[in-house]
Amino acid sequence: MHGIEWHESNSVGVPSIDDQHKRLMALTNRLFLAIMDETGETALEGVLNDLADYAVYHFTHEEGLLRKYGYPEDLLAEHQAEHKALTDRVLHYIARYRDDPANLDLSVYVFLRDWTTEHMGRSDARYSEFLMAHHAK
Repeated sequence: MHGIEWHESNSVGVPSIDDQHKRLMALTNRLFLAIMDETGETALEGVLNDLADYAVYHFTHEEGLLRKYGYPEDLLAEHQAEHKALTDRVLHYIARYRDDPANLDLSVYVFLRDWTTEHMGRSDARYSEFLMAHHAK
């Protein structure tokens, strides 16, 4: 088992979003390394709190760029719904952590790994050409 790595194929072609995606991957890897060091339960609270804060920042920025350049409303609404589902899932994990942090670290890692690979690779890739055509930064 290993952490996740940034590859140019992960790029959406917008430097600010790529940098934020790299930071989300770093959070994911922070939890992974803690799990490997058998300190995952201890690190989990900080990772979840950082993730909750950073997700709001990232989603606000990403959606703001899409709105600024006139991304079609139906596609924006769909993307926002995915962001809400991801945020709800993070809040769910925070609530579960507060109730009982035991054995939760690996579940959170799998969620983060899938989020960074699937959401960014599938959903965010859909707007890539649109934002690049508008020279979004």
